[in-house]
Amino acid sequence: MEMHDLVVFGLIINIISRFIGTIVSSDMYYKTKDNRHSLQLIGWAFLLISGFVPFGIIFTQDLSIVDILRILNVIFLNIGLFLLITGLSMYFRRYPEHILITALLVIITAPLIVFLLFDVSIAINLSIFFQFLIIIIFLFQVYSNRREIEIMVQYSYGLILLLTIFLIGYVVVNIFIVPRVPDYSYGLYMSTDSTAIIAYYSSVAAVTLLGLMVFLHLEQGIYLKTQNILKDDYSHKIGNILQIIVGAGTTIKAFSNSDEVNESTDLILARTEEAGELIKRIREM
Repeated sequence: MEMHDLVVFGLIINIISRFIGTIVSSDMYYKTKDNRHSLQLIGWAFLLISGFVPFGIIFTQDLSIVDILRILNVIFLNIGLFLLITGLSMYFRRYPEHILITALLVIITAPLIVFLLFDVSIAINLSIFFQFLIIIIFLFQVYSNRREIEIMVQYSYGLILLLTIFLIGYVVVNIFIVPRVPDYSYGLYMSTDSTAIIAYYSSVAAVTLLGLMVFLHLEQGIYLKTQNILKDDYSHKIGNILQIIVGAGTTIKAFSNSDEVNESTDLILARTEEAGELIKRIREM
């Protein structure tokens, strides 16, 4: 079977953007070993795999194999989307592990059961429903934790608003535009309607790239916030310790008649003053 050139181009753009997301998440996980980064990494990996699956359609004329590839494509996409959004949500909320596992099993098994018992189109529509449900839950999480996210990303919260607009646009395109195409099928892999193909793949690419940018801004925001907290916390604690040392040194010098002790005390006080200057420089950085 043949694909429209625009479909191939759209798939390649998605693969490139998802590959970048996979590399970034892999680097983050390698540096932090954090669970949220492991979920994001696996999520991006499944999104990447789902981008390659449609190319299998080109190499077969068997419609049953095409149906299997179509259902696997949307299931892999939903797995990746669910894990990625769960990982992002863990910046401000933790979920019980059994709930996540149950939700993931439903996302995987429900479409497969419907596919085996009924029809591939019904199974794909169910998966699309899950996809929209995941997006809605993500948006709810974002706006119910708006204050905390604004503190994290500060100046870039507008990026999340832009992502929201594109997510809504993606849903609108999938519900009201793409299904009206005469030769409609999920992903428009066999479609010849250039306008619908451009609308669909543009919305997918925009959501993917903006999602990656939001992820990077969240990471940057958390890093800067943590850095400032550590800087203030440690400089404050060290400053208190130095004050105690200065007080003790001054007291020892006042009551000591030994030149050797006084000389050592003067050295301690001088070094303490130098340390105080260093703390001031750290807090100004």
